[in-house]
Amino acid sequence: MSREVSARIALLDNQIVDGDEIPIGRVDDLELDVPERGAPRVVSILTGSQALGERIGGAVGRAIATVSTRLRDSSSARPTQIEANLIEDLEPLVKLRAPLRELPDVAALERWLAIHIVERLPGGGDADL
Repeated sequence: MSREVSARIALLDNQIVDGDEIPIGRVDDLELDVPERGAPRVVSILTGSQALGERIGGAVGRAIATVSTRLRDSSSARPTQIEANLIEDLEPLVKLRAPLRELPDVAALERWLAIHIVERLPGGGDADL
């Protein structure tokens, strides 16, 4: 299904929830396909501080992106991507069809922090990410 919307209003900076309606991040940037003819199409949404840093640009953006890239447990130098075909709904949140457990690259740093730091704190509980 395809529909025309303003990517800036309907996507950028909006909350992302997984298929179980658990908040998993924000839309920090977009990957677009821009054909020679016709309207641009969103290929994927990018999430995480690396994507946000690259979007901000400048010295501050580069610093955010660099630190995030080094902390990620991934061999990819690209920001975390969520394919556009996983988007179920855009209002009032960007709701995905898949649960977080089926999206291993999404919120990877947050998962690592939950398991290695938060769970060890008194009252930290189980990180069910």
